[in-house]
Amino acid sequence: MNKIKALIILPAYSVGGAEKVMFSYFNNFKHSKIDLSLLISNSKRKKKISDSKNLMEFNYRKFIFMIPKLVSLVKKNNFRVIISTFPNVSVYLIILRCLKIINSKIIIRQPNVIGQSLNQSIKLRFIKFIYILIIKYADAVIVTSRYMQQEAIKNRISKNKIFFLKNPIDPKNIRKGLSPIRFLDETIKLIFVGRLVYQKGIDRVLGIIKSIKQIKLIIIGEGKEKNRLLEMVKKLKIEKRVTFLGFKKNPFKYVSGADYFLLPSRWEGLPNCVLESLALGTPVLAFNQIYALNDFEEKIKNKSIILSKNEYDLEKILKELKKRKDYKKPKLRKNLLNKYLSPNEYKKKINSIILKLNEKKN
Repeated sequence: MNKIKALIILPAYSVGGAEKVMFSYFNNFKHSKIDLSLLISNSKRKKKISDSKNLMEFNYRKFIFMIPKLVSLVKKNNFRVIISTFPNVSVYLIILRCLKIINSKIIIRQPNVIGQSLNQSIKLRFIKFIYILIIKYADAVIVTSRYMQQEAIKNRISKNKIFFLKNPIDPKNIRKGLSPIRFLDETIKLIFVGRLVYQKGIDRVLGIIKSIKQIKLIIIGEGKEKNRLLEMVKKLKIEKRVTFLGFKKNPFKYVSGADYFLLPSRWEGLPNCVLESLALGTPVLAFNQIYALNDFEEKIKNKSIILSKNEYDLEKILKELKKRKDYKKPKLRKNLLNKYLSPNEYKKKINSIILKLNEKKN
């Protein structure tokens, strides 16, 4: 029996949530009827991949330069299904399919809310216009929240093409052998982990940190906004209350030692960092602009997730926070995620979509 050949396409080896989900699927992949490969169009940053036999790496600076080679590879290897998770890549794939240059089924996993995430420049707004125009021609669209599901329907995607799948997480692996790290003083510790970019909204909370002396913010990550944030911290004279730790290979020991995880993003899909923080027993503070978090009604009710309407509302919430009881000698707290999708379960769901699409005629 010939296996169904499927291909994941990623632009680069990055540390974002979308890449993490796709790497998790690839690394945990196993199926008797599917042969899965991974293509990286710009592989300058290396990352450990479990199955190098099915890994294809190239060094194209922009994905558009990769297209002739991609078309050749798809035809040569007879890839019947292609999976994409970045809108700029997804747009090209759907156009190639509509022009009948390739004949593969196209699965699109949307990493973010389209309306907000593709609205920050003329280039992104153009991509959004094209994306919304042609996304209905994808064979399957994976969304990570009810809000994104409704957005997809508004973009005229057939309901039978939309699949609601939360991101996979492995709490046991995250918590294994972990010893929490905490900076010892009397302040309440907030922690942020992620890329230092406009989307993440760190700039929105620095003024609030200045106004609340019992709060200290620890920032883990790198990004193009870092210098601007450092300048803001200096201008506000809060260098002693905002600490930049840079990139950490294992940030979980810091997250587990904090009082709360702070995610002030302007938009998100379903943030992996929130799932990871809850798995480590660390409650989450965020703005209700992260629509996916509204799906966690039980967590909002028991205050494992605290959502604020705006900066003024967040300031009021921060003023009422209390330190964790074991702050002098923190221990790994109880896992707050009682319902989640494991990497193995996620793999099975994606595989079922591939098998379902393969049964349909073009």
